[in-house]
Amino acid sequence: PSSGNLHPTEGYVVCSDLPELAAGVYHYVSRDHALEQRANLNDAALPDSGLLMGLTSIHWREAWKYGLRAYRYCQHDVGHAIAAVAYAAAALGWRVRLLDAVSDAAIAALLGLNREADFAEAEAEAPDALLWVGADSPLELLPLPTPLQFQGRANRLSPEPVHWAGIEAVAEAAEQPTVPPEPGFVPPPLPPLTATEHPTLAATIYRQRRSAVSFDGVTSLSAAAWFAMLDALLPRANAPPMDALPWRPRVAPVFFVHRVEEVAPGLYVLARDPDLLLILQQKLRPDWAWQRVPDCPEHIPLYQLAPADCRDTAQFIACHQEIARDSAFAVGFIAEFEPILKQRPWLYRQLFWETGLLGQILYLEAETASVRGTGIGCFFDDAMHQVLGIADLSLQSLYHFTVGGPVEDRRLQTLPPYAHLAQRKQD
Repeated sequence: PSSGNLHPTEGYVVCSDLPELAAGVYHYVSRDHALEQRANLNDAALPDSGLLMGLTSIHWREAWKYGLRAYRYCQHDVGHAIAAVAYAAAALGWRVRLLDAVSDAAIAALLGLNREADFAEAEAEAPDALLWVGADSPLELLPLPTPLQFQGRANRLSPEPVHWAGIEAVAEAAEQPTVPPEPGFVPPPLPPLTATEHPTLAATIYRQRRSAVSFDGVTSLSAAAWFAMLDALLPRANAPPMDALPWRPRVAPVFFVHRVEEVAPGLYVLARDPDLLLILQQKLRPDWAWQRVPDCPEHIPLYQLAPADCRDTAQFIACHQEIARDSAFAVGFIAEFEPILKQRPWLYRQLFWETGLLGQILYLEAETASVRGTGIGCFFDDAMHQVLGIADLSLQSLYHFTVGGPVEDRRLQTLPPYAHLAQRKQD
C-alpha cells in the first residue's frame, strides 16, 4: 500500500532466546529477507511466550517525492503494517497487541534509533509503534529490556537531501511520552465473521494483494460481499487485525456507493462505535436521513445518509482521479479529531494508523471477493467536509480508498517472492 512504492516503514524484532535466534535486537533487511543483529539482550529480559516487533519510519523516503504530505503517508503505512503483522501472526496461531503506553524515546532506545553515531551520515529514522507478538497478550511490558553492545551503522539513502522543516515540527508535536496504560477497550459481543468459501489459503491472499491502478467502471459487488467487507471493519475480541488496537474505534468510513447489487447508489456511513455514532449525528448535516439499510445484518451499524449518484463527487474529492468514480464504491475515513488531540496530540499518529489498518482490511477483503482495492492519499478534505456538512475540526477526513473491478496492466510481471535471492544462489 506504500504511496508511490516508496516503503518508508522499517521492522525490528526484539526477543529472548528462540530456536535458531539468539536473544537480541534485530533489524529486518527486506532486500535479503534476513535479520541483522543490532544488539545483544539478556535472555531473561522478555517473557518466553512471544517477542516484540518495532515499526519505524524513514520520513525522507516519502518526503523527497511528496514533501510535507510525507509524514501522514508514513503513518498510513504504519497502520497497514500493523494489520499485515496481525494477519500473518493469526495464520501462525499468534496474537498481536499494540503497546500504546510506551514512549517514543523508549522505543528509540530499545531499537538503537537514538544512537547519533550510528545514523551520523544517514537519514533520520523515527520510532512509531511497538507490538507484542505471541500466544498470549501481556497487559504491559514496562520497563522495556536494555540492549547491550550495539553494532552496525545505517546507510545513507540520498546524496542530495532536502530539508523539510514542517515534517520535523509535526513529528515533534506528535511525539508520545510515557503514559499510563488506558483501560483496555472491550468490543461489544458480535456474531462471528462469516467464514469465506474462497478456496485460496490465507497466505496466498496476503501475497497476491495489489493496489489497482484503474477500474473497469462496470463491475459490481453483491450486497452480501459488501456487507461482509463492512462486518470485517467492526471491532471484535480475538479477531485480527482489529484486536491489535487497544482503543475504541475513532474512525468512521463514509461510502460513496456506485455499484452494489440491491443497494441504492448513494452516501452511506458505518458507525463503528456508539460514541462515534453520536458525534457523527451531531456534527454532520442535520438533514441526512440516517436510514438503516434493508437486508443489512442487524449488528452492522450501516446508515444511508442520502440516495444519489455520487460518482462525479467521489472523483472530484479524490483529486479528480477516475479510480474513485469507476469503482464499485469509494470510501473516505472520517476521524474524531480536535477534541481528543488537545490533551493527547500523539493520538494524531494513531488516527492514521487506524485508517491504514482499515485500508488493509479492505485490501484483503477485496481480494477475497475477486475484486481489488487501492488507497488514495491525494484528496480534497475541505470538499469532503463540505459534502458531509462538517463545519469545525471535531471531525477530519484522513484517508480515502476505493474498491472495484481492476483493469489489469499486462505490462506488469509478477515474480516469485525474493526471486533475486534464488537467482543469486544459482549464480
